[in-house]
Order: sequence, then structure tokens, then C-alpha cells
Amino acid sequence: MNLRRAITWSMILTGAAAMASQIIFLREFLIVFYGNEISIGIILACWLLWGAFGSWFFGRFSDEIKEKAHVFSSCQIALAFILPLTLIIIRLVKPVMGIATGEIIGYLPMFTAVFVVLSFSCATMGFMFSLACRIYRDRSNLPETALAHIYIVEAIGALIGGFVVSGFMIRVVTPLSILFSLSVLNVVAAIILRSSTKMFSRRRIFSYTSILLLVMLVVGMVLGGVRLLREFSLGQLWKGFNVIESRNSVYGNITVTKKGRETSFYENGLHLYTVPDDFSAEQAVHFALLENTDFSRVLLIGGGIGGLLKEVLKYPVNQVDYVELDSTIIDEAEKHLDPIDSAPLKDARVTIINEDGRFFVKRTNKKYSTVIINLGDPYTIQLNRFYTVGFFQELNRILTDNGIVSFSLTSSDNYIGDELKDYLSSIYISASKVFPDVLLIPGDTVYFLLSNKRNVLTGDPGILMSRLRELGIDAKYVREYYLFDKLSKERLQYVKNVVEKDANAKVNEDFRPVAYYYATLFWGTHFDSPFFRKFLRSVESKNIWTIAILVCLVIVMFGFFDRKKQGKRTVLLSVMTTGFAEIVFQIVVLFSFQVIYGYVFYKLGIILTFFMVGLAFGGWIISRNIQRIRDYMKVFQWTQICICLYPLMLPPLFLWFAKAQSNVVSWTGANLIFPLLPIVAGTIGGIQFPLANKIYLENPENFGRVAGLSYGLDLMGACFGALLSAAFLIPILGIFQTCLLTAVINMSVLVALMLASRKSVSVVNRA
Repeated sequence: MNLRRAITWSMILTGAAAMASQIIFLREFLIVFYGNEISIGIILACWLLWGAFGSWFFGRFSDEIKEKAHVFSSCQIALAFILPLTLIIIRLVKPVMGIATGEIIGYLPMFTAVFVVLSFSCATMGFMFSLACRIYRDRSNLPETALAHIYIVEAIGALIGGFVVSGFMIRVVTPLSILFSLSVLNVVAAIILRSSTKMFSRRRIFSYTSILLLVMLVVGMVLGGVRLLREFSLGQLWKGFNVIESRNSVYGNITVTKKGRETSFYENGLHLYTVPDDFSAEQAVHFALLENTDFSRVLLIGGGIGGLLKEVLKYPVNQVDYVELDSTIIDEAEKHLDPIDSAPLKDARVTIINEDGRFFVKRTNKKYSTVIINLGDPYTIQLNRFYTVGFFQELNRILTDNGIVSFSLTSSDNYIGDELKDYLSSIYISASKVFPDVLLIPGDTVYFLLSNKRNVLTGDPGILMSRLRELGIDAKYVREYYLFDKLSKERLQYVKNVVEKDANAKVNEDFRPVAYYYATLFWGTHFDSPFFRKFLRSVESKNIWTIAILVCLVIVMFGFFDRKKQGKRTVLLSVMTTGFAEIVFQIVVLFSFQVIYGYVFYKLGIILTFFMVGLAFGGWIISRNIQRIRDYMKVFQWTQICICLYPLMLPPLFLWFAKAQSNVVSWTGANLIFPLLPIVAGTIGGIQFPLANKIYLENPENFGRVAGLSYGLDLMGACFGALLSAAFLIPILGIFQTCLLTAVINMSVLVALMLASRKSVSVVNRA
């Protein structure tokens, strides 16, 4: 195999390894970081930051390296070690940082962990891109198309890796086994690459060592080395816990631990239920059902296996619909719980529905007298969907007259600070916009009771205790001594005054998940510094827009002063802002999918992979036509116009799918339209990137440096986009305003391009 073909196959493998490891690392970090979608932005930001560093900083030396193929193959050997080692280190994050299992992690510790863990793998792959461009350029008949070729083949590799891993392997093969398989392929590719050059015979020791490493990897996998490493890493991730089972489903990771008679369930590292826990189960059920006199039909969203079903069935109910998205949780409960605890699952009055709770409420035609939601705090956008005005409106539709809705959130028994006040107030005012009667029962856990009619809810402990006796309910904890303390007038009035008089809190909406942001800020008070907390609280919509307008003015001025360079520097600036926009588009699509459908963990790999489909397609289009283009700057400006228009089409599309009642429309959105959206965005970027390099490149001898610089700027812009959109823009501005802001920034770049190139189009063409 000649060197040009060998480097092509190596870059296909590198792209596959990058996408496969990105999907695996994202899923593993989501388990460590309790499924919080902000971690997706942080992970992508650090991934892109280190990729930019490797491409730009190390890429500067790619033109001077003499034995480029030897260095590239050495990087492949290094990846064979780095990829599986990175996964093991991810699982060591919690014990190393002293974070207990099930404990929420603040922004700063989260960023620090990701930044350090991803450094070696991402920087190495970023450098390999720049080096591959130079190797291919030296062996190509058309040097100017070298970057486009490498860009395409890397995207093709990412496409293959994404489809194979997310569509098949992740369901049947352990993550560590997938990464070790990639290690084997990397070593094979390194050997093939070296054999395509004269260095194979000159560096026999190095080459034979690679072959020996390959044999050791294969033998180790066959003899169970991967299994031992998996058991060790999982043991570290769940240090101090007796893990009896840990399974990956399409919706996440389910882990079951055992301590004495107590069985605990975790989803993506976040504690769901411990069985038995009669105290929590009684509060969740009795506060709601004692407010009602109609027990005909109860809807339970989450928590059934945590003892809530057992408590509900103490009442004279006719039917209980228990909605649990992941059937794996039910399977594990039936397998590991004592028969007395799992018996309610088999009660004739109980119907188990494995479906997203929000999706079920939207589509059902049934009416319920009581709805009990037991999903925990909205630390993720998936959970935030159950505390928005939109969901409260959907709940109101399925309630009978005098119907009751109940859910609980983390609070404080005696003092409610600013962060907690904003958090509780946001959900309180959101619920009050739909339900005329809202009662809060205070404590370390605050219980929200909502009714669609006024004067239905009561905080009188005497009335509730009387109803409990009339029904003959046997309760261990929710009794006289507890109710009279819990429902004292002073306590009820205090929590009501706090949430009603908070002028800073904002309404929680589906596409503006501000309660999710408040919840993260509240939990961050346990970890982050006071200065950092003050900074986060100061981030407001008006401040974000002010900064965005200033950035736009700077961009326009940059284009004005770039006229002497015929807009070439502005083109590189456009590469950076396009990188920013493209990653914002991906995160917007991911988060919107989560808002509408609620199981982005399942579609995560598919959506990321389809973006690479677009990149490959766009790169293929431009590589076939780049020699025919007469005015490169004009074509580049048209791609910039597309970047401006694309985010403006997203909000109406998302609204349509969010409000759709048709199963056909919902299925089409989840399985066709949402995967198609990243393809469109990727195609635009795939066309623009090679064009930018064609315009900027003046001296072919600096090809590697220019490729590293442009790729680094692309990744740097994407890094900022990932971090800002996930952590600030979407939670504070909302998804729709984030799309608008992205369009405005790119419009300023378009103006800068037009200003910079207006007088010198012909000069740019000759470049």
C-alpha cells in the first residue's frame, strides 16, 4: 500500500476512533455527572479546546518534521494506550476528587475533571489532523485539495465509528471492550503505515515492538483482561458500595447496590430510590391523596418501585397507571427486590407503562383524580420538562374536577437562601400560572400540591388526620405528631412568603429551562466559591445581549480594518464563528430533542454522528468543484448567509413538534427530522472550511501550519460555543433566543466579510 492510501485509511480510523470514544466518554461522564446536560457542553468544550491546542500548537511544527509518517504512526500507538486508559480514569474521577456516589457535582469541579482527563487523547488527535494534511499534501497531485481530502476522510471515519458504536456495539459490548478494539485497529494501522515507507526496515525494533504490542492486546482481550479492568474500574466508580448489577440500556446506565435489606437504584449515577424507605414513600403519597376524596384513578410518574405503589394501594383506588420510561428499572426491581417489596408491581389494579411520562400525559385521553410525580429535582433538562408551564398545562387537561397534582423538591427546613429561593420560586410561579390553588408543605423536602379548583387544598393537620382515620390507613410516619409539626401555620406562611416575594425568579418554560439553571446554582453552593456563585447570579439576559452586541461591533470593525488583506483574516474569523455556531446548533438540537422527547441519551450518538455525515457531504461537494470556482470569496459569503439563516428556521420547527399530537408527526420528528438537522448544519460547515483554507493559503510550503491554524480556530470557536450555550445561553436566554443570538453574531461576520472584500475580489481570486 502506498503512503497516500495508508494515511487515508489511518485518518478514517482516527475519525472513527474520535467519534466512538467521544460517544463513550460522553456517556461515561454523564454517569459520573448524574446525567446533567450542562456536562455535555463542558465535555464538548474541553474536547474541542484540546483538539484546537493539538491542531494549532503542535500543528505548527508539522511542516518541519522530517519523518512525518513515523511520528503519525507513533501517535496511533499512543492512542492505543490513551483511549482505554482515559475511560478508566473517568471512572476514577469521583474517588480521586472525594465525591460520594450519588452526590451532585458543581461547575468548577466538573470542568476541572473533564479538562484534565481529556487532555492527552484530544490533543493527540488534533495534532494528527494537521500532520495528516501535510503528509497527504506532499504525496498528492493536487496539493490544494489535500486539506479537503483529509477533512472528508476523517468525517467519513467519524460517520462509520458513530453508526457502529451508537447503532449496535454500545448495546451489546462493554465500553472498555469497544475501546480496546479500537486500540487493536490503531496498532494495525500504525504497522501498515510504517510498512508503506522505508522506515519499516530502518526502524525494525520500533516496528517489531508494535507487532508485539498488537499480539499482547489481542491475547489480553481473549484471556479476559478487559473483563478484569472493567470490574476494577466499576469498583472504583462505586467505591464503598456493594454493586450487584450495572447495566446500560438505551436510556442510560442502571446500577443496583445492596446493603443489608436496603436495595438502592441509580440512573446515570443519580440516586433514584432506596427500598424500603417508608418515610419518603408515605410523604410522597399521603400528602397528595389525603387532600382528595376521589381515588378512582391515580397516575404515578416515577417512584413506583421505591414504595409509592405500596402506599397508593392502601387507598380504595380503582386503577393506578404507573409510568416508568426505562423498562430496565422494572426488570431490575423484579429481579433484586424482596417479594414483599415487588408485589405491588403485580397487583391487578396496577398498569405499568414504559414510556416517557411527559409524552404519555400529552397523548392520553384518560382523566385522573390524582397525579403524583416522583422524579426528583430538575438537575437535568430531561427532568426540568416536568416542572414547566407547558407540562402543568398538559397535566391540567387530564385532571378531573378538583384534581390534585403532587411533586417534591429539595429544600431547607429552617432557612431558604437566595439560590434556593430563586429555584423554588421559579417553579412556584410557573405552577401558579396554571393552577389556581398551590400549597407548599415545607421541610428538607418541600411538597408542592396543586389543584385546578380553589379552596380544595387544606393545610389543616386535624382535617388530614381525620381523613386518615376514616380511611383506616396504616401509616408509620405521617401521623398526628408529624402532621401538626409539619403543617404549623408559621412554617406554611414562611415558605409561602419566601417564594411569592422573590422578584428575581423567572417562569420555567420548556424551551427556556431556567429552573434547571437555578437548581444547578443551588447545588453549586455546596462546592463553588462565593465569587463564582456571585458571577453566575450576575449573568442575566440583558448582560448577555449587551456583550453579544459589543462582540458584533468588534467583528464589523475587524472586517473594516482587514481590507488591506482582502478579507483573508476575516475569513479565518468566520471559521471560528462558524465553529461556534455549528456546536451551538448541535447542542440546541440535542437539548430540544430532550425537551420534546425526553431520552437524548438514546439519540446522543446518532445526532452527533449525523453531523459528521453533513461534514463529509459538504467536504465532498467542495472538493469536486473547488477548481471550477471563479470567485471563492463570493461562494464563501453564500455559506455565511446559510449559517445566518439556519438557526432562524429551528424555533418554529421545534414548536411544531412540541405541540404535535399526531403519533406520525412525533415519530417523523424523532427519527427523521432531528437526525436530518445536524446533516444540514454539517454540510454548510463542510463546504466552508476548505474554502477558507483556499482563500487564506498564500504559500503552499506553510500548508501544515495553515491547516493547523484554521482547524484550531474552528475547534476553539466550537469550544466557546459548547461551554457558553450549555452553561449559560440556553438556561438563561432559552433555546429560541440562543438561536437568534447565534444568527446575529454570524450576520455581523457576513457584514465584516463584505466590508473587507468589497474592493479586492479579483485579488482574492488569484490567491
